Amino acid sequence: MWLIFDVDGVLIDVSESYDLATKLTVEYFLKKLDKSIEIELDLIRTLRRKGAFGDDFKVSEALIIGVLTGDLRSFVQNFPAGEGISWVRKQFGVVIDPKTIERIFNTFYLGEHYKERAFDFEGLWKKEKPIVKKELLEKANERFKLGIITGRSALELELAEKIVGFHFKNAVTRELYVKPNPKALWHLTKGEKGIYIGDTINDELLVKNYKKAYGKDFNFLMVGRDIKDVNELLQSLL
Repeated sequence: MWLIFDVDGVLIDVSESYDLATKLTVEYFLKKLDKSIEIELDLIRTLRRKGAFGDDFKVSEALIIGVLTGDLRSFVQNFPAGEGISWVRKQFGVVIDPKTIERIFNTFYLGEHYKERAFDFEGLWKKEKPIVKKELLEKANERFKLGIITGRSALELELAEKIVGFHFKNAVTRELYVKPNPKALWHLTKGEKGIYIGDTINDELLVKNYKKAYGKDFNFLMVGRDIKDVNELLQSLL
């Protein structure tokens, strides 16, 4: 049986890394547009949980557009669950250059690891902390097939593995497929049963899309809704 994990918010605490990188990226672009507005972290987290964005570049773009088109809090509160950046662009007729957003975001998040950084910055990835207990992963690895499906790049996953202290032999990063593309789950499991552990509606949508596309059963558990955290699940399975 497979145990497949999302990374951010499941294995790694990203409250001081991805969340903050998104905040700084959005504020950077708004300042360029003469809008000095502080973006509250709870709005970032709420939008990410509700939407189907795949990565924080798209979350950042959605937040920028949300500010430009009116009240950001209302934008986030009324955001339709399961929609993504395509819906935002179509709804408001605004597109922010994705490559520019990616460059600024990676400058904040990766710092010196990012060759194309726009300016020197101490990478926020260094502030990440492990949620999962390494010893539980090691024990689970003896009984289950472990895997990762994440919106991170291969480099970002490598950094996460250093923080957790565990290497996943089976992984799908955004270079291969972006959630909620069901091919990501098929790529690892080839129809075998298991559980995907995530923390957003986008993660749940991945499993729903997989069941619909391949007619195979697969379980989904959401951290904060179905389980307290990943350690609780691993302890119960072991």
